[in-house]
Amino acid sequence: MDGAPLTAPCLRLPDPLTHVTVAIPVRNEADRIPALLASLAEAARLAPLPVGVVILANNCTDASVSVARAFAHPALEVSVRTVTFQTPEASAGRARRVAMDLAARPGALLMTTDADALPQPRWIAVALEAVRCGADLVCGAISCEVPHVLATPSGARITRAEEAYADLQHQIRHCIDQMAGRQPLGAPRPHYMESGASMAIRADRYLAVGGLPRMDHSEDRAMVHRAEADGLSVRYVSEMQARVSARLQGRADGGMAACLRHRMQDHDPLADQAMLPPGLLGRLWAEALAGDLATYPCRSLAPARHLRASDLEAGL
Repeated sequence: MDGAPLTAPCLRLPDPLTHVTVAIPVRNEADRIPALLASLAEAARLAPLPVGVVILANNCTDASVSVARAFAHPALEVSVRTVTFQTPEASAGRARRVAMDLAARPGALLMTTDADALPQPRWIAVALEAVRCGADLVCGAISCEVPHVLATPSGARITRAEEAYADLQHQIRHCIDQMAGRQPLGAPRPHYMESGASMAIRADRYLAVGGLPRMDHSEDRAMVHRAEADGLSVRYVSEMQARVSARLQGRADGGMAACLRHRMQDHDPLADQAMLPPGLLGRLWAEALAGDLATYPCRSLAPARHLRASDLEAGL
């Protein structure tokens, strides 16, 4: 577990959890739902608490609802809710909020993933262990094979630049987080992935901070920022793994599919919005050294000027 090994002594014991509920927004995913639910059933089988799934089928025009309702496994209780959002409200971020609100019941560890994701077998068990050891919110890791993106000059360029830049930025962030007490002193650097495809939060903490921010996308990063600002314990856990698809035709505007297409087509692609300009990183570091340990900037919003591959290369 990034930030503290799973075998480390627990610093405090939170109120006991009685069950796990996984909230999943779904839109026209009939072909992927069986594999998703099968992977969750295996993870539920290895979990020490009862596990249920709340599927929010929003604006579906395929067989997603009937496919989800037909799934049966003794380790997994599946509940399907349907909703039709009006066009201005029809977004992945808003659908996730409704799904999580429905699933946030007393005593629950509230988890969320994507309809095209495949959580790995210990996904739930590892999240529960992190919470048992004091985490309020757990950010798991995601993996994705993107050979079609790396095969293009622009896709390879932004990937190289972003990996190198993120490595340095995360070193700075980790030092600041340790000084501020947001991450344990001396622990390994977190992976700093903040994805709705692999996230867990105690339901009582979720409700206490006002739930998922109302955003069309990047709601997952905004949730982590909100939790940090409210003083919740956020832990990044590499063993809490989910594999996500690298499809180029997705269901959400501004989602991963659109990002991958852009990276394949633009000669100087936009970088991830979490990449901060060198000047801002320098100011954050100077302020931290002076004792100003304000919450790290929200990763759901791009800086004043959204950086491109060329900006990262120059900044390095």
